[in-house]
Amino acid sequence: MTSLEQTVLFKKVYGCLLGGAIGDALGGPVEGWTPERIRETYGGHLDRYVPYRRGPGYHAHFGEGDRIGAYTDDTRIKHLLCQAIIQAGGMPRPGDFGEVLARAYHHAPDEMYEGLVEEYYLKAIWGRDKVIFSGEPTNGAIMGNSPIGLLAACRPDDAYQAGFDLAFITDGYAKTSSAMMAAAVAAAMAPHPTIDGVIAAAIDAHLRFAKRREGPRWNTLEWRYDPNVKFLRQALEIVRREKDVFAIQKPLYAVLEWGHLFSEAIHTLVVPLAMFVAADGDFRQTVMGCVMYGRDNDSYASVGGALAGAFHGVEAVPAEWIRPVVDGNPETDMRALSVQMAEIIARNYEKAQAEWNAVGALI
Repeated sequence: MTSLEQTVLFKKVYGCLLGGAIGDALGGPVEGWTPERIRETYGGHLDRYVPYRRGPGYHAHFGEGDRIGAYTDDTRIKHLLCQAIIQAGGMPRPGDFGEVLARAYHHAPDEMYEGLVEEYYLKAIWGRDKVIFSGEPTNGAIMGNSPIGLLAACRPDDAYQAGFDLAFITDGYAKTSSAMMAAAVAAAMAPHPTIDGVIAAAIDAHLRFAKRREGPRWNTLEWRYDPNVKFLRQALEIVRREKDVFAIQKPLYAVLEWGHLFSEAIHTLVVPLAMFVAADGDFRQTVMGCVMYGRDNDSYASVGGALAGAFHGVEAVPAEWIRPVVDGNPETDMRALSVQMAEIIARNYEKAQAEWNAVGALI
């Protein structure tokens, strides 16, 4: 084990990447199921990996047959974003991410992988001429953007801005959902984070940006519509009453109405954050609450697992959940990827520290 792998930084990075993959793989086989169907089929709360009952798909798992622990497109998109970070040696620009998407598309090992990347790659090329999912605010960016928060560790405002810029693979208020979650992960990377601090970072980073973008007069209007903040605050009111990841499900259903769009960005922001708070930050309970919520639960659990993993580090991840997801997805060594990510964060810190020391000499 290298000295870097003994640091809190590495443990938090690995906890985030591994935690997101675990949540994705636990929720994937029951994606779209109701909580009642999950309980009836598996005899209670689903706290283990189960085989998929449907075949592989572009935006589902790639595993064959009864392979246990296979994750879905959520985690694959995240790993592509990590490639863009590694290629850039730091925070990528949209062009860096677009280049990685282009390479992944044109060198795809099979039709399945090509199909996964296609819509995002073409969005990178066509820009405003191509609206993702007919312009719907999908969770295509938020489901895999936790590496942005890792790279901007302890700097939620920077994470928010990068999350917003790199969310070109979605549209509308989904860009804000993505940016807010990046800010939350950045706050969770602090040496001694607090749950309230994580939530405040997500909201405040957005409000500071929105005030600059929208102007002082618009911000004084009581009716200014800000759906991400509105529904997150309503969810937190429910959490303060119930304080249990399973008890908040029905009240959240009443607030987060289920419309025609399955992969809705606000749901993918609000559900994981609400579960994280209701679980008092506990990794297992956060993921379990997301999985048992139903609907697009693999995305919720992927986001919730990444956040809780960054908050606590890999040591908080249940041991019995690690090996199946590692063995079930041999194409990516998440531990080695975490080492690369931690090395970049450490190098950027050293560079920034030298630059600030130089500025200090001017004062």
